[in-house]
Amino acid sequence: MTSAPASRPSASSAFARFTDPETMALAIGDINSGAKPLPLERTSRRFDGMLARASFGGLNLGIGRFAQGIAQTADIPGVHTFMFATEPGIMRRVSGRKLFGRHIFHFRPNERTVTGSPPDMPWAFGIVTMPFDLLTAHAPNLMGAGHGAPLDDDRMFVAPSAAMDELIGLMGDISGVIQNTPQVLGEPQPAKALAGAVVDKLMACLSQGLVKPDRAALGRHRQIVARFEQALEERPEEMLSSGDICRIVGVAERTLNLACQEFLGESAVRYARNRRLDLVHARLRGSDPATTMVTNVAMDHGFWELGRFAQAYRLRFGERPSDTLRRSAH
Repeated sequence: MTSAPASRPSASSAFARFTDPETMALAIGDINSGAKPLPLERTSRRFDGMLARASFGGLNLGIGRFAQGIAQTADIPGVHTFMFATEPGIMRRVSGRKLFGRHIFHFRPNERTVTGSPPDMPWAFGIVTMPFDLLTAHAPNLMGAGHGAPLDDDRMFVAPSAAMDELIGLMGDISGVIQNTPQVLGEPQPAKALAGAVVDKLMACLSQGLVKPDRAALGRHRQIVARFEQALEERPEEMLSSGDICRIVGVAERTLNLACQEFLGESAVRYARNRRLDLVHARLRGSDPATTMVTNVAMDHGFWELGRFAQAYRLRFGERPSDTLRRSAH
């Protein structure tokens, strides 16, 4: 029995400028149907960004730019997601691969991904997401990407110059519509025509483009990260040392950290520590302040140096652990 296609979201759009990277990261997450990207790093530099986003005709679109290339991480939801640069001479690293020029990155759905840029390099981008069945309807033979099933890995397309220029130009036009005449997107016929144009331009890039082969090392690194995350799942409250982790995963420290930087955006030890901090945060948010001590919760999750724990907690969540516990009472 064939299931009915998912209902399409109603049209909506928004344009905003940002001076805070976390707020912009969350706005980018709204394009990806529920993904919640967060900066991996806090920056003391002045941040300046803009984002135009819209949802119509089954598509979610984003056209944005930020002046400093902050590192971000996100869990990609179960949709097809395509990202590309909209300005020449800039580059973004996406899960270990370089995205620039005529490249279009096709994310593997339901996977964690990490993006980052060289220091002080801006990033200008377009993002297009669509449900599996919508891509199937437009491109059933697109190199295995249109059969209603998630990808088994990321893909990097290299589009023809003319097709890429047309896609970028159209995204710029849509950004102008979002900023100046957003009511157009609420009209069924213009919205349908515009969605069709986006899909056509994108498909021209993908169907005429080449799939850039992945490095064999990236596939191996993805497997290493999967083993690493499984080890953390099995030992959620243990403070594992770098040596412990390497023995469990079965790789050298340098290889483990390289894989983690590519796919998690952090070293193995830092990622494991932050994961335990997240568990502490969740525990404190759900606990009764009258019967819970922060010290006990911290120690239960392998934090024995309480001064360092408090400092790391405040850096990650912007408040003291006692503040989190106190707020749980309200």
